[in-house]
Amino acid sequence: MNKILDFVKGNLVVVISVVLILAFLPTGMIFSGKWNAKVHEQADSAYKGEQRKLTSAGKVNYSLPSVLEGEEDLSETRAPNQVVTRFYKARKEQREQQVQEVIERGTEFNRGHHVELVEGILPQAADDRTQKRLGREMAEAIVGTTARASVYQRKLQRLNAGSPMDPETLVLTLEELKTREEQRYQNASADGKMTPAQIEQMTKDLSARRLGEYIGRAKALTFYCSTAAFVDQSAASTGNRGGNRAGSSEYSVIPSKVPLLSTIDEAVVFNWLWDYWLVSDVLDAVSLANSNPVTGAMAVPDAPIKRVESIRLSKVELGDAVAAVVVDDPQMYGGGGGGSGRDDRGGYGGNSAGNTGNTSNAGGADDSSGSFTQRVGGGAESAFDVRTIEVVVVASSKMLPRFIDALGKTNYMTVTDVDLVAVDVWGDLEQGYYYGDEHVVRATITIESVWLRSWLTPIMPDRVKTALGVPIEEVLDDVDG
Repeated sequence: MNKILDFVKGNLVVVISVVLILAFLPTGMIFSGKWNAKVHEQADSAYKGEQRKLTSAGKVNYSLPSVLEGEEDLSETRAPNQVVTRFYKARKEQREQQVQEVIERGTEFNRGHHVELVEGILPQAADDRTQKRLGREMAEAIVGTTARASVYQRKLQRLNAGSPMDPETLVLTLEELKTREEQRYQNASADGKMTPAQIEQMTKDLSARRLGEYIGRAKALTFYCSTAAFVDQSAASTGNRGGNRAGSSEYSVIPSKVPLLSTIDEAVVFNWLWDYWLVSDVLDAVSLANSNPVTGAMAVPDAPIKRVESIRLSKVELGDAVAAVVVDDPQMYGGGGGGSGRDDRGGYGGNSAGNTGNTSNAGGADDSSGSFTQRVGGGAESAFDVRTIEVVVVASSKMLPRFIDALGKTNYMTVTDVDLVAVDVWGDLEQGYYYGDEHVVRATITIESVWLRSWLTPIMPDRVKTALGVPIEEVLDDVDG
């Protein structure tokens, strides 16, 4: 024991150090374990944070927007990959090209064969003298002259459309036949007189000849139509939607004579041109419906559309350059409510199916369309304008859908309403209209015609742009300095 104490006293520092080591060793292990766990937790958290950043930075969002209706967007998030990147880039460029091609083809379809009848006056003539000269030239093209028929008449001739046999010509033909038959019977009679039976037979022969002339004329035409059928919406409502409103030249799209030069400006010329394009589209659709892919144009007795009684156009109102296209008869387009109030310029405010342009100030109308299409043209942001057409035709009840299909194939024309009434076939036959053996109906068809601004605006005069709500670009003169 004494030896141990002596050893401790002689090696006190060593002994104290050993005791301290033995005492602090478990304590250090405890503290180092806690510290190690904390350091590990911090290092793990930092590692995961950096991992998330690297992972996020290392992924790319690939997407292809849908183009067609009902098509879904294609998108995915993944690490960058040159093959995938090239795939999405190529497909995106392909879709953009397809969209551009659709736009171009759609514009060309809408433009069609619509060309200016007189070049150099739209959107603005070079000077007043040029305006008067070209304005008169345009008026003569629309109205016609003794030397040259109007563009409307020439259009009907190209489509082989026309009126029934001229009554005066028919009367002369029948009178000549009657005189010849009377002489034949009288010469064969002993007393030089006709018997009642001969008179009856001659009457039947004259009726058959008259019917034969009607049938011959019908077989020579593709459909019945005259320039008297083209009227604008300002015609007073007759209350008979199935009737023929084309009888009054006062409301004809074609002026009765060349107007005064002082009344012909670029806006008037543009309206004449636009009206002609509308009528031309409808006539082209009739011609298409009456065509057989194998045999070509049909004759009236076999054609779906026998007769075009009237083509009635909504009107572009240029009075105060407020609301653009107005409708005279709100019942014509199924309008009503706020859209049926007569405005101060003689047109109807409101936004029925026939209206286009900025109609928000016209009669306090709302912005909803009056047709099932809910298509509202006009205004500063619109890409198109809408004109409404009412067509009254006598058609084969069985083949009328061919005309409806032909409208959509001719231009952006949508049928929004069809009303059918019976036809007095014998009454029409007395006027020279022979329709053949098919059952026919009189159809009043309302059409929305869409016109893209992408090609129409460049030839619009400022007054028309203001009426339709098209923004007018101001051209500022360059100023030095």
